[in-house]
Amino acid sequence: LLLVLVLVSPLQAREKIYTGQYRYLADAGLFEDCLSGDRWPVAMKAANAELERIYLEERSGGEPLWVKVEGEVQRKLDLEAGKRRLYFVVSRVLESGIRECDPLSKVPLEGTPWVLVELGGRRLASGKRRDPYLELRSGKAMGFGGCNHFKVRYVLDGGKIRFEQPGTTRLRCDTGYELETAYMKMLQRADGWRMRGKLLDIFDADGRRIARFATGNP
Repeated sequence: LLLVLVLVSPLQAREKIYTGQYRYLADAGLFEDCLSGDRWPVAMKAANAELERIYLEERSGGEPLWVKVEGEVQRKLDLEAGKRRLYFVVSRVLESGIRECDPLSKVPLEGTPWVLVELGGRRLASGKRRDPYLELRSGKAMGFGGCNHFKVRYVLDGGKIRFEQPGTTRLRCDTGYELETAYMKMLQRADGWRMRGKLLDIFDADGRRIARFATGNP
């Protein structure tokens, strides 16, 4: 399988199952994803009316209601703001209840192989070849960029992370080189990190997420 960049946001994936906390207040719904912690306004379409009805039967006043739903995140035009923004479209409500999100499986930052799943706001689709990854080990990291293996020193300081210039093997590749170039540039821009369960996000100096890694089955 060959790794390619898909020209859609990682959030604009196919419809899938989500669990999260739903709130309804002032005629507007908000969904907070249990896995990523991301929050999206709920679009007033599809199964939104059913979700509102269930909420009003079980909760009130903006209190959170745990829900399991089928849906997807879409980018739509906000007519009031005059720009496009992300909305959560619920197609089917599967379960609901008053409970917390399930505790996320804890994995260590260092010593864990992190597979690159998003780069520069674009999701990576996995192909037949090996997925790009990163493994941090006590100031020395190694990984695969899509064409070559690499090693790089790094410094952790609280929520900050800085990478030195990576050293790579010098293989010639018919595919994967552009992805690898973007990956190496991302490491040079890295300034911060945040973990949530099986996800590792990397941020630049302005606080923008520039990459997302996952381990296991995120």
